[in-house]
Amino acid sequence: MPLLSTRRDSDTLDRSSLLRIRQYCLLAMAGIGLLLGSTGCASLSESPADRAGGNQEAENREVGTRTAASAPAPSAGMALPPEYDFPARDTVRVATWNVENFVDTHDDPYVDAERENQPGGVDREVRRFARAVRTLNADIVVLQEIESEAFVQRIVEDHLPDAGYRFFGSTKSPTWFQNVVVMSRYPLGVLRGYADVVTPLEGMQADTGDPAATALINHRLWMVDVRLSASAHLTVVGAHLKAGGSDRDRAWRLGQVRFLHGELTRLLRERPSARVLVAGDLNSLPDSPELRLLLNNPDRPAPDSLTTASAASSPVPPRTAVFADPLHGAPSPTYPSDDPSRQLDYLLPNRPLRDDLRPGSMEVVRPLPAEALTATSDHLPVVATFTVAPGASP
Repeated sequence: MPLLSTRRDSDTLDRSSLLRIRQYCLLAMAGIGLLLGSTGCASLSESPADRAGGNQEAENREVGTRTAASAPAPSAGMALPPEYDFPARDTVRVATWNVENFVDTHDDPYVDAERENQPGGVDREVRRFARAVRTLNADIVVLQEIESEAFVQRIVEDHLPDAGYRFFGSTKSPTWFQNVVVMSRYPLGVLRGYADVVTPLEGMQADTGDPAATALINHRLWMVDVRLSASAHLTVVGAHLKAGGSDRDRAWRLGQVRFLHGELTRLLRERPSARVLVAGDLNSLPDSPELRLLLNNPDRPAPDSLTTASAASSPVPPRTAVFADPLHGAPSPTYPSDDPSRQLDYLLPNRPLRDDLRPGSMEVVRPLPAEALTATSDHLPVVATFTVAPGASP
């Protein structure tokens, strides 16, 4: 009882007294083996003002540790397909590629766009695409501006049946043909899509005078767990952020980035050591405010005007994920493919995954001869190889 009553009255104690109480508690726990840490003594060293003022990161770690202890594994309840064995190797190669308005020959009656309604030269595009994918030889490929998951599956069946791609995922727009699709040699877990999520256009107003917001292209954002072995997982964030250089476009991207950080915080509270890779066409230059906000990296901080609560037109989600940009500082343009001058496409590993990146493996590549590549897409792919634990069947 004395400890409990002291904890309730802790607002009136000075910091040194609180520290002495915490030390007493720790000694007691060590002596009698009681599990009081997260709900009792651990919080006694901080006053309410301390907790409100600057310890959010520590609180997030504490919450994450407690949640992770009780959260099921990402593949809990899942099984492997018959006759599937995890690849017996210790690396995984990942690619991202915007394939520029790549559509099939079937007219979707719910999509009103000339490119989708009356495509031309699709057979040639399919053959070039299949050649490029074979050359890339990536285990996981994140594609932007492709019509559908079904289209990718058909290409694999017809042109790449021996390439090992058995698993596909996406969130498809009901009214547009530019989607983001993943194709993988490794089994996929849960894919979390955001097609119906409304995100803010930071600092912009709608015609009504209300804060501007939209869900229009958020089908181009998703998060999926990839099962690399019986116990190893990679969380891939597929992204094709809003294009354009206007203030409104940048505000749109900032809203998308803030939302993604909220989702990443949710993930890391459940799995603090999760390995996460953002892959896609981010339509952001390497030193742009929106990319730096996404990186959340103290080495390349976002402008102060974007990191305060007053900077956003909606509640600001916490940012706990920190990403690296391994190509930063080296000329790595990806657009346009015929004469690249700007980097818009990225593979961004979070800190735990950054340590697994094979040195020198991340690069912008040309998987086709120049003329064929330009005819296929106006973007260049980015590839990288990461070390993983050898696969094993569960």
